[in-house]
Amino acid sequence: MTNKKDAFVKVPLWWAEAATKATKSPAALFLIYLLHASWKARGTTFPLPNGYLKQQGVSRDVKRRMLRDLETAGLITIERRGRKSPLITLVVI
Repeated sequence: MTNKKDAFVKVPLWWAEAATKATKSPAALFLIYLLHASWKARGTTFPLPNGYLKQQGVSRDVKRRMLRDLETAGLITIERRGRKSPLITLVVI
């Protein structure tokens, strides 16, 4: 039997984008995008620019709020770098 921590799902980004638009829930796409960015960076630390998220309807305000909530929950750490994209690190327990 699979441990809940080890379970995962493969989600195509086009599906997540469509679901986000259908449910008017940019937070869902944001969470999936964090995992995708980590996979793409081949590590748990990666920059998080606004470009892709903005194209998908995720505002800077939603991004800021989600980052704050995830950091408060201990799921990520953030290195804020002034006018550069923040560096996000997924906390792997």
